[in-house]
Amino acid sequence: MTAKILIPFDETECAQNTVTYVAKNLNKEDEVTLFHVVPDTAAACGLNSPSLTPYFEAERNSFCRMEEKREKMMRESLDTARYKLIDAGFAKEKVHIKTQPQGKKISDDIIHEAQKGKYNTVAMGRSSTSGLKEFFIGSNASRVMHSLNIPVIIVD
Repeated sequence: MTAKILIPFDETECAQNTVTYVAKNLNKEDEVTLFHVVPDTAAACGLNSPSLTPYFEAERNSFCRMEEKREKMMRESLDTARYKLIDAGFAKEKVHIKTQPQGKKISDDIIHEAQKGKYNTVAMGRSSTSGLKEFFIGSNASRVMHSLNIPVIIVD
């Protein structure tokens, strides 16, 4: 029986390590989805008001160009991760990329996707490590792990 694996994916080294872990250790018959939540920073590019100062307008344009470059790099990273899984033996038609805009919290987006998509496993990186509370496990990973009733693999 094939399972569905969700890999929340961002630009961190932990996300890359998670893909490597799944490629080496999980069942090659399974279906894998690389899931990227697009941060809401792009909303600033849509600001357009006569009250904006010329300085902000110029800086906004610079920010938007950087955001476009980041999006292109992220698409390339997702494609690279997908082909890493395929090269490891996962069937091309069973390795998917899914992106969506960020809601209120990235962890909530991951939880919702895992439930809605009826995934059997979530494999994710422990990338957020700010503060004493998150010393051993990142806040997104912690929230996901404590909110789902399916196996959650945390990769460093």
